[in-house]
Amino acid sequence: MNANDHDHDHEDEFDDEHEHEVEEALEEALELDTQSQIFLEMRQQNLDLLRIAAEVAGYSGGHQPLRPGDMKGAMKTIWEIYSEFYAWIDPEETDEDDEEEDDL
Repeated sequence: MNANDHDHDHEDEFDDEHEHEVEEALEEALELDTQSQIFLEMRQQNLDLLRIAAEVAGYSGGHQPLRPGDMKGAMKTIWEIYSEFYAWIDPEETDEDDEEEDDL
């Protein structure tokens, strides 16, 4: 084995290591992108559900402006409807929340 062969083997090892690092970085970036996409989709679903809850509660469209002091009641009504819808959509998470409250 001469010096050129040794240098060539070292370059191959470096290239393989660099390629592996690049692949790992790409996999991590793809995973983060996927997680971010899932997070954004879930937030959008929550916003859609909140809009539906507001509509069901009668606080959308041509509704008259709320009078002073009505906001708290309106928000409570919307939240109750939203929570009920959310429990139908994701009952497992609701069960986990109930367990956490039981622990307190």
